[in-house]
Amino acid sequence: MADDTKALPPPAPDGCLGKGCLIVIALAVLLMVALTLGAMWGVHYLRKTYSDTARMELQAPETTAAPTDQPSVAVNQTTEPAPDQLREVQARWEDFERAADRGQKARIQLTAAEINMLLEGDRELRGKARVSIENNVGRVRVSIPLGEMFMMEGRFLNGEASVHASPDGDPAKARITNVVLANQPVADEILDRRVFGWLPIRTLIQQWLEDHDVTSFRIENNAVIGETRGPRE
Repeated sequence: MADDTKALPPPAPDGCLGKGCLIVIALAVLLMVALTLGAMWGVHYLRKTYSDTARMELQAPETTAAPTDQPSVAVNQTTEPAPDQLREVQARWEDFERAADRGQKARIQLTAAEINMLLEGDRELRGKARVSIENNVGRVRVSIPLGEMFMMEGRFLNGEASVHASPDGDPAKARITNVVLANQPVADEILDRRVFGWLPIRTLIQQWLEDHDVTSFRIENNAVIGETRGPRE
C-alpha cells in the first residue's frame, strides 16, 4: 500500500517580522527614546544653568565680575547715538572692512563709546551687547533673547567677560577671562564649547579675524586698535 503521507515542507523563515527583526526594531526604538530624552535633558540643563528669565542691564558695564544669587533687573537702557557721530564711525568701520576685503593694509582705532555706537546702530545687535574699557582691559556684556530656540521662550543668555590683548598684538594670543554666565562664574573653557547649538565663541572669533585678515589687535590708551595684513608677497 502506497504511503499517501506527504512530506511536510521545511518551515519558512520568519522574515522581517521574525524575532530577530523585532529585537532590532525594539533596540532602535529604545535608542531613539534615549536620544530624545538625552537631548531634552541637555536643553533643560542649559536652560537652567546658562540662561535667565530677565534681561541683564547693559548700561555702564562693570570692569570686574560680580556674580549674585539673583538675575539682574530687567533694565536695558541704551543711549541713541547722534546721527552725525554714528555716520562718521560707521564710515570709518566700512572703510576698514572694504580695505580688508580688497587685501589692503588698513588700521582702525575705536573707543568703547564708538564701539557701542556701532552696536546700537546695527538692528541685529542693538540692545544685545555693550563694551567698556578700563586700564586697557576690555569688558563685554551681552544679553541675548533665546525665544526662538526650543524650550527657551522667555529666557535670555546673559554673560560678560574680560578681554586682554596680547603685548605683541597677536590676535590668537588675546585672552578672554572672568567669564560669567547667568550670574555665575564659569571656566574659561566654556568658550571652546557649543552652547545652545552655536559654534564655540573662540571659533566664531577666529573665523571673523580670518575673514577680515586681521593680524594685529591691541588695546592701548583705552582704545581698541586693529590692523589688517595688507598685500601678501
